[in-house]
Amino acid sequence: MGRARRSFKLRLSPAGLDVLINSHCHLIRITRSLIAWGTTLHVAVEYLNGMPTDEIIDQLRDQELGFLAGREEHHVGASCQLWDVATGITERVQEESPETRQPTLGNIYILALLQITKAERGALLRAFDRVLLSGARTPASRDPNDLAG
Repeated sequence: MGRARRSFKLRLSPAGLDVLINSHCHLIRITRSLIAWGTTLHVAVEYLNGMPTDEIIDQLRDQELGFLAGREEHHVGASCQLWDVATGITERVQEESPETRQPTLGNIYILALLQITKAERGALLRAFDRVLLSGARTPASRDPNDLAG
C-alpha cells in the first residue's frame, strides 16, 4: 500500500515562485538527487521545524512575506505529514507569542522555502533524511546503468 499523499497549494507572486525555484535547485544540488517539488517544500518545513520558535517569530516579523505571496496557484504533491509539521509550527508560534496573529500555512511555507538557501548543508541533509523516512517520494535510483544506451 502506498503512503498517504496530498496536494498542497502555494499562492505565490513571481518573486515567490523564484524563491521556490531557487530552493528546489539548491536542494537538488545538496542532495545530488532529482526530487519532487513537494519534497522541496516538505524539507523546507522540516528544517524550519527544527529552528527555535523565537527565531521563527523574529523571521515572520522581519520578512516581507506578503511580497512573496500572490495570486498564482502552484500545486505540489507531498506526504500528508507536511501538513502536520507546518500546523505544529503555527501552533508553537501562537503559544509563544499569543499577542500576535497565528501565521497562515502559506506564510510558513514561504518562510520555510526562504531558509533552504541559508541552511547549513548537514542540517539540510538531516531534514531531507527525516522527510524521506516520513513518507516523501524516494528520489530516482542512482544506478549508473539507468542511463546506459
